[in-house]
Amino acid sequence: MKMVMIICPQDRQNDVRELITEHGVHAYTEIRNVIGEGETGKKLGTDIWPEKSVLVFTVVSKEKTDSLLKALKDCEERLFPGEGVRAFVLPIEQVI
Repeated sequence: MKMVMIICPQDRQNDVRELITEHGVHAYTEIRNVIGEGETGKKLGTDIWPEKSVLVFTVVSKEKTDSLLKALKDCEERLFPGEGVRAFVLPIEQVI
């Protein structure tokens, strides 16, 4: 099992939700109003840097992880420059 953590612009959260649903993922957690700074710039929710991000994470099989990452990469290529979608994969050692 793997945890896939996806950070996307708030304006793209519906796109990400649809994408994970299309890949058979029906269990996920979403945290809105995420702020930070990265390769695509600052998203701090301030007057100067008004944008915010969304963090979506889900735990899926290795096979589903691979197909989900490919779909996210395809999604990112369709975004405007600077929008950015990032995905991180973490191993899951135990589920209780």
